[in-house]
Amino acid sequence: MNPLWEVQIDLMEKFKAVCKKHGLKYYAAYGTLLGAVRHKGFIPWDDDIDLFMMWPDYKKMLELSSIEFSYPYFFQCHLTEKNAMPSAARLRRSDTTGFTVWEYNNVGSEYDKGVFIDIYPLFNVPDSQALKKKLKDDVIFYYESIHGYDAVNQKRNGLRVNKKYEKYIPTYEAYCEMCGGEDKVDIVQMKELYYEACAMVKTKTDMIGATSNLCLHVNNMWKAEWFEEQLVVPFENTEICIPKEYDKVLEVMYGDWRTPVRGGAEHEFAAVDLGIPWRQFDMSLVKIPNT
Repeated sequence: MNPLWEVQIDLMEKFKAVCKKHGLKYYAAYGTLLGAVRHKGFIPWDDDIDLFMMWPDYKKMLELSSIEFSYPYFFQCHLTEKNAMPSAARLRRSDTTGFTVWEYNNVGSEYDKGVFIDIYPLFNVPDSQALKKKLKDDVIFYYESIHGYDAVNQKRNGLRVNKKYEKYIPTYEAYCEMCGGEDKVDIVQMKELYYEACAMVKTKTDMIGATSNLCLHVNNMWKAEWFEEQLVVPFENTEICIPKEYDKVLEVMYGDWRTPVRGGAEHEFAAVDLGIPWRQFDMSLVKIPNT
């Protein structure tokens, strides 16, 4: 087996053990779901594992993050790493090196850069158009505020500035005004508000979606009933949980998912070294053009 896959499966096994211990449900997501169904494992050209959790279980996992995971495992979320991306959590192996170009360009030196798997929360999607609009407006406001904050701090810390994030600085400045000044801003609290906006609807709805990843995107919302039951299927040398109505989920994601088409699955890794802990990795070896 691909050595990178072996590390990622080890991460998934650790994650599954914590889920089982606390009665939490998860599902294979995106390319991992496609690989589980079509290949009984990784898509041959994939380099990651993606998982879904319903928001209440995901929130519980966040609370457990500093209790259940210890070296070499690190559950990277806004509660354990303030610079963690808000769209998903990452479970990492800190005794390895494996980080993306986005991470190389956008995070500081103390950000854990071990090999990872991604865990995305699933939220209730409003049934009414009016509430959908409010949710989307709120989510976009906090998303832009978070990344405007990132751009401001990249400038202050002498890092290369993400040009996409730079345009969100005015939204961040508006958030600062709401807080009574920039000195009152707490990035962890900002990310909590982002999640609260995603989780605006507390009651059961017809649809669910990975709102923190792609807000109300047509390919990122599914019938809630499709996830009510799980199946356990083979995945390489282990097993993985998938939604019982996986075929309908995959059709929304990919259309004709049964026909293999290469592209879109891979992360853009800046560096992978399974034999060196990320803290010992020589970052001068990474050569990436400015973006």
